[in-house]
Amino acid sequence: MRYLLLVLIPIISWGQAFSMLEKKLSEIKTLKVAFVQKVSYSWYPKADVSKGFFYAQKGGKFRIEYEQPERMLIVSDGREILLYYPKEKSAIIDKVENNRSAVVEALFLLSKPISEVFDQVGEIKRDNNTTLVLKPKVIDDNFYRVYVELDEELNIRSIRVEDKDGTTTTVEFLSLSKNFSPSEELFRIRLPSGVKVQRL
Repeated sequence: MRYLLLVLIPIISWGQAFSMLEKKLSEIKTLKVAFVQKVSYSWYPKADVSKGFFYAQKGGKFRIEYEQPERMLIVSDGREILLYYPKEKSAIIDKVENNRSAVVEALFLLSKPISEVFDQVGEIKRDNNTTLVLKPKVIDDNFYRVYVELDEELNIRSIRVEDKDGTTTTVEFLSLSKNFSPSEELFRIRLPSGVKVQRL
């Protein structure tokens, strides 16, 4: 019996971290994150690094403001998605239904329970941090494996995504604010005059 308990204890602990994170995400209505994003390629030694701010509201609305290395804005009002390039004075607008990803909706857009989207395949503990190793339940070439690093209070510190080609995208959370009251303009699709718009 003693050996059976020693085998079961890690399994119980493993399941708690995943379910507790899901509960914590379910309690978030709005989210603001200052982030650093690094994209590493298997065929190129230097990573692409960008910085900015990410906002999300439960229901599918989001806004990403890239500030470095160059400005770019991505906004969704829940129906359409806008990609705006200020330097080129150009923009692309597409429908949300053409760009759906269960992984993104679960981890970033607060729109799906993570247990519906992922199977947990591992857990790594280092110091006071825990990294959940997740695999999407539905095959997706862009998301082969996902690593979610949590601090001791189960706040997300970083999300690392691996695709089947070996490309790794890491989003480090520098600061995080929850359940703020967004302005009406935050998720509105609006462009300055003189911008060339392509609709897909």
